[in-house]
Amino acid sequence: MKQIRIISPAGALDADFTFRAAERLNAQGFDVHIAPHAIGRYGRFAATAEERTADAVDALTDPEVGLVLCTRGGYGMQQIIDKIEIGVRSRGYNGAAVCGFSDITELHQLIARLGGKSIHGIMCKPIANLTDDAEPWLALQRMLRDEACDYTVAPSPLNREGTTTGILRGGNMAVLCGLSGTPYDIRLSIEQDRQEGKRTILFIEDVGEHHYKIDRMMHQLRLNGVLDAVSGVVVGQFADCDDDPEMGCTLQESIAAVLGEQTYPVLFGFPAGHVAHNMPLPFGVETELTVTKKAGHVTCAALPLGLEPRTP
Repeated sequence: MKQIRIISPAGALDADFTFRAAERLNAQGFDVHIAPHAIGRYGRFAATAEERTADAVDALTDPEVGLVLCTRGGYGMQQIIDKIEIGVRSRGYNGAAVCGFSDITELHQLIARLGGKSIHGIMCKPIANLTDDAEPWLALQRMLRDEACDYTVAPSPLNREGTTTGILRGGNMAVLCGLSGTPYDIRLSIEQDRQEGKRTILFIEDVGEHHYKIDRMMHQLRLNGVLDAVSGVVVGQFADCDDDPEMGCTLQESIAAVLGEQTYPVLFGFPAGHVAHNMPLPFGVETELTVTKKAGHVTCAALPLGLEPRTP
């Protein structure tokens, strides 16, 4: 039975949420441990860069760890992502998955670079606070129990119909664009998939960005070849990203326009991102995307985490 290790590689979170999240996961039969520097505070961060790096390296190299759960995103990963990789490669990656979103997109990209899998999903505060019947919490439990996932999404007039398969990758669009030109560039993940004879499905979401900045980032993905290289796109939630009347269209229409040159399936409105109803998505596993006039379907293979929870 492998453990869940909780770390804070980026922003600080109130320790109460972390303790309550650990208790709730323990109550579901999982073996949960909190890293030494996960509940501290050092300015806007949970700890110094060296301490956050040490916790991440320990979690990703300890053979007893099957899942690394981040307390929150915020900002801080770009300070240490390369140092984490150096430490993990020197000690040996244990194959653990990472769970989180937002700034944790950088860790997803590192895990992809290491050949592992990860979960774009809720972190400690929602785990502590969501009701027992909340779908993101129930879906995360199923994923942690190595169950496959199958989501149905309401139709959108902006969708493009079709069916494709590929390895699901992506995350927060601003973070992904900020990684362009670095070793954690998503273009390299796509190329890695291609060399293994696999295609890639891109997932994107964002929060608190101006309409024109979203448009700019979409064109960055177009200009650097990402949109040409994938086999499908899943558009998540763009929370607190208001339409700009001067753009002459809605934010969603801007995204659709940039994708207009492509012929692969595109699904709008997937319930994941900086929203309360944030459904988990497994990155690094085979995924089927099907878009019809009636609905969109995202079906993902199971993650073999090896957590083997006790019966609660």
